[in-house]
Amino acid sequence: MKIFNKYILVGLVALTSFSCTDDFDEMNTNPNSPSADNPATEAVLASSMRKAFHEDRFEFWRGVVLHAERFAGHVDGGYTGCWWGPGSSYDYSEGWTAAAWDSYNSSSYANGYGGALFANTNVLLKYYEENPEEDFAKEFTGICHVLRSFQFLKISDLFGDIPYSEHGNIDIPTPKFDAQKAIYDDIEAKLKMVVEENLADDVTIGTMSDYDLVYKGDISKWRKFANSLRLRMALRRSNVDAEGAKTILANIVQYPLLEGNDDNVMVERTKSSTDLHNQYYGFFKTWPGSMPHGSYAWDGYSMTWGPGPGAFIPAREIVEVMKGSALYASEVKEGGSASEDINAVSGIYDPRMEKYFMRPMGDVNAEHKGRPARAEFFLKEGVITNIQNDEVEGYVHNYSWMHPSIWYDGGTWSPVSLDYAEVCLALAEAVNRGLVTYGQSDAELLKAGLEASCERWGADVGSFADDVVAKFNGADMEGKEAIIATERWVSAYTVPHQAFAVVRRTGHPEYVYLDKDRTITGTWVNPDGSTETRTIEKYAQGSTNFKLPQRMRVPESEVAINDNVPEENKDMMNKVWWANN
Repeated sequence: MKIFNKYILVGLVALTSFSCTDDFDEMNTNPNSPSADNPATEAVLASSMRKAFHEDRFEFWRGVVLHAERFAGHVDGGYTGCWWGPGSSYDYSEGWTAAAWDSYNSSSYANGYGGALFANTNVLLKYYEENPEEDFAKEFTGICHVLRSFQFLKISDLFGDIPYSEHGNIDIPTPKFDAQKAIYDDIEAKLKMVVEENLADDVTIGTMSDYDLVYKGDISKWRKFANSLRLRMALRRSNVDAEGAKTILANIVQYPLLEGNDDNVMVERTKSSTDLHNQYYGFFKTWPGSMPHGSYAWDGYSMTWGPGPGAFIPAREIVEVMKGSALYASEVKEGGSASEDINAVSGIYDPRMEKYFMRPMGDVNAEHKGRPARAEFFLKEGVITNIQNDEVEGYVHNYSWMHPSIWYDGGTWSPVSLDYAEVCLALAEAVNRGLVTYGQSDAELLKAGLEASCERWGADVGSFADDVVAKFNGADMEGKEAIIATERWVSAYTVPHQAFAVVRRTGHPEYVYLDKDRTITGTWVNPDGSTETRTIEKYAQGSTNFKLPQRMRVPESEVAINDNVPEENKDMMNKVWWANN
């Protein structure tokens, strides 16, 4: 059953201030807040875009990096001095979880994070519903729906069922949780309406030139974004509702999608650490602590000191997949093989590696090395040793780092929420699985996606795309699906919500354990100095019993006051609606 929101005026929320660029000077001094008399539309939408596409550090840290990005196998911590141990994200933490939940929940307009987006856009929707004759009323309404849809999807894909139809109603302090399928159905209906009606005219809103952080008021690009977001959703749906996905996809391909990297959903960063800086900056530069400093150079960047204990480094999973390494696992899934190579793109080196990561200590002769996700112990000369306590394996400078463009002062990386590469690769999957008919083949779309991603990251594609396509063309159906899914996962680097979703929905890459064996047998040294022979798990167990988490839990603080929280939302191992694997 579809849900039709009632747009309720929930209160006025102070706009997020922008303090670093001339474009936002007027917003700093403008005393207006959104109201029925003066909606301050441009400034409200600028604030809402910032919330949607450039999360605040605390929100990004707790909900995105600590959970989605670690769960996706893209980053890890756990080295000496790091604040997060191997299993930290896999054990329930009220503080971390509540920080992510409170950014979106039904009363979060009071805390100035993601909730402000919903409260402020509610005001605009109400205003333009009552004043449809205003200039660009339908376009502003359409942008509001796109921003709200994008934000609701992020939190639903992390938590599953969430408050939606009663979200933001100040009179309902304990809102009901809507089923994720119902949420998807309603958002799809809204985005379809936006594409076909609200954003159908190719106009540019001149007053948005300094406020539209993504498209400078170009409505044709907002239309492409809305339709491309539908594409992302349709692929999520496809595993549990193939016929529904086919119907939606047949409609989607009638309208424009992102057509190049110029259409990417991206908020350009400023160079200041106090405004629209890149979100990873906080982890690497805010807490230097006692980590050893040094001088490093990589890809044109000269760095005078390294990341602090809050930093994250690349997970071995993505590094080894991109190196084309042969990978094995004893218990990736039931019946997993300890002798069969599970890397879908084995033997193919990915040129984006040098743009994603810096080699250890910036040494061009050093081999890229990622931190094994959740690994807690290893064998050192026959002795079971804690990785964090080891002078080699626990030393952060012996691992690759994120490319300095992503985290260092003056870097050029900007947060991208949805890009042209994702569109091409999603279409490649849809065509390959027979979900839609399109003007290009799956192989052509796969190649276009890889080329687009390399272009976005400034990597020389060389023969890479052709090599992947050649392997794709020679694979069976299962192999082809694995290649597309793996490349979707790799291309979603620094888009953690998307990467985590790809893993949960497709089961690829089969990265959970890249070792032939999960256990090690060796000498265990007891606290009193005595020794014994033990066989133990190499990995931190966490709350999920060594398994890949399927969602974030709704925090206990919400469970304690809201009897509507579903049982499924209380366990990290319960799959969300579309993760039918």
